Amino acid sequence: MNNYQENPIKVIASRHSAFYTPLLLTVDLGSSDANFMKTLSEGFSCDYSVAENNQNVYEMIMNNEVDIAQSSVGGSWNNEYSSEIIHFAEINKTDGFYIVRRDSIPDKEFEWTDLIGSKVLVDHSKQPNYMFKYACYKKNIEYSKIDVIDGGSPEEMVNEFRNGNADYVHLQAPQSTDLTYNVYDEDEESNTYGEITRPKVGDVVASIGKAVGPLSFSSLICKKSYTDTPEFHKFIEIFHTTKLFAQTESSLKIAEITNEFFPDTELEYLDKTIKNYQDLNCWNGDLTISEDHYDKSLEIFKFNGLEGIFPYSEVVLKSNLDSNQNDL
Repeated sequence: MNNYQENPIKVIASRHSAFYTPLLLTVDLGSSDANFMKTLSEGFSCDYSVAENNQNVYEMIMNNEVDIAQSSVGGSWNNEYSSEIIHFAEINKTDGFYIVRRDSIPDKEFEWTDLIGSKVLVDHSKQPNYMFKYACYKKNIEYSKIDVIDGGSPEEMVNEFRNGNADYVHLQAPQSTDLTYNVYDEDEESNTYGEITRPKVGDVVASIGKAVGPLSFSSLICKKSYTDTPEFHKFIEIFHTTKLFAQTESSLKIAEITNEFFPDTELEYLDKTIKNYQDLNCWNGDLTISEDHYDKSLEIFKFNGLEGIFPYSEVVLKSNLDSNQNDL
């Protein structure tokens, strides 16, 4: 029997966002009374980290630096390690990026044609960029007619936008949400507010997920050999529970549990962020990446120039925890 306190499951995320709330609930680093690992299995624990820009989570898995990683099915296409790594659980079945419009732009109903000729900070990581381009295609917008800016990391993009260097910015939440409200200097003793320490600079005007539709956006991966271990089976049992919880529990309760992951986001706005993701229905209860979702993601990657044949059965593991699946 594994002593998880001495040998915790090592989990790494490719990026940090409330979009990955089911995973955050699973590895819950918050208060002990809300810790899902303790609720479902006494003493069960994970070491959670977020990959730095130069880290390859596939290599980290192959080198036994981590056991489980957050990735996407697109990460396995034309990947030298794909024959030894499997996608065993879907986290999100929609894109979780939003477009934020600067406050100085006249307040009117957003139309995708507004992006033409505008300066737009677009995430240039492969999948987010591909999805943005496909959303433009779906909305009959030529990507080449947008003044696209590569602002670097999400944190750098936020800084660029706050410094006035773009009309729109393309971000996941809560970073997108954090641009939409004022933060004040608070005197805790008198419970009064003073000067604005972080000003509101924009409003969320569009969802890439709504424009593109259902697909396989992010998932969990591990070595194929790891799926035979008791650690894997305990982890996937707990993740199944927390994924259902993320979609069905009140957004406020989830925000209260995960708030420690987002110290710069006020609880009210983390609540709104999670409610928006719930309304996108991106955390349905199924673990298995459906073939339809897989094919849609493949279609978008091929729209962006991917070549090759990538059979679903070689990339995705079906889960027996789903009501319509019988094999694991």
